[in-house]
Amino acid sequence: MMQGNGRKHEFQLEGHKIVALAYNTHKTQTPVIFIHGITSSVNSWEIGQIPLLADYPWYSLSLPGHYPAAFPQDFQAATLTAELITRLLLEAIRSLTGGQPAILIGHSTGGFAVLAVAAQAPELVKGVCSISGFAHGRWTGVLGLLQSLARSGGAGQALFRFNFAMLARSEWYYRRALGMYAYDRPAVYQHPSLEPYLALNYPDTKQLDALAMQHWFQRMPDVDITAWLPQITAPTLTMFGDHDPIVPPAQGHLIAERVAGSEKQVLAGVGHLLTSERTAVYYAVMTDWLQKVNGR
Repeated sequence: MMQGNGRKHEFQLEGHKIVALAYNTHKTQTPVIFIHGITSSVNSWEIGQIPLLADYPWYSLSLPGHYPAAFPQDFQAATLTAELITRLLLEAIRSLTGGQPAILIGHSTGGFAVLAVAAQAPELVKGVCSISGFAHGRWTGVLGLLQSLARSGGAGQALFRFNFAMLARSEWYYRRALGMYAYDRPAVYQHPSLEPYLALNYPDTKQLDALAMQHWFQRMPDVDITAWLPQITAPTLTMFGDHDPIVPPAQGHLIAERVAGSEKQVLAGVGHLLTSERTAVYYAVMTDWLQKVNGR
């Protein structure tokens, strides 16, 4: 099993176990915090971000309930709200940075999370970037189908859990599932980082708690932070593909419209996995944006 290079931090917050990996903590630039997407893990960022963040101290922070993080044993889906998610992540971010303002970057559900944090705690945020993110958690494509199963009771929830059992048992199944997120599938499957990514991330996927994931998929269609977006004051970048099969591109346009002074980058012919589908563009946009935000 491939081991990552980050130093592990664990936080016990309101009964939740939250996990972060720390990199380059000796660097003196503005700290950068990445938050992964649904069903992913803290290990999902390492391979792709090391070239981008050589000069920055940075952290990969878990979403609640995503292995190696964990929900409390008696956790109920009804309590999974935007407010809870934001509160837990805020406490972890404060602990990691000591209250120093940070640059927040999130993919998909992580994009939603960093926007929520930026809206509720502007004093902790120097810049925020949502990659394929959203304000309203109603998804489309295969994840939309899984949301429907998670919300449909007995038989549907059994099918939902079966899907996660298959992910845990078969790396082949996991590889095929990745393609359902992309529009430019050849770019994903031919990417030189695919094998190192799988070596780091798939072991965590095998450990996902299917019930925890069911809670997320059951609740997210009811989670909507659109009303929070005008509260964001930090420099904001929203970046997304125009053929995203998971998060409607309209969500990216909405974020750009509701956050004053935000920057929008729409990548043509790209789906949900833009960091893999258009890596060179991602690096160029992010390098420029990070330098601008860090220089403020």
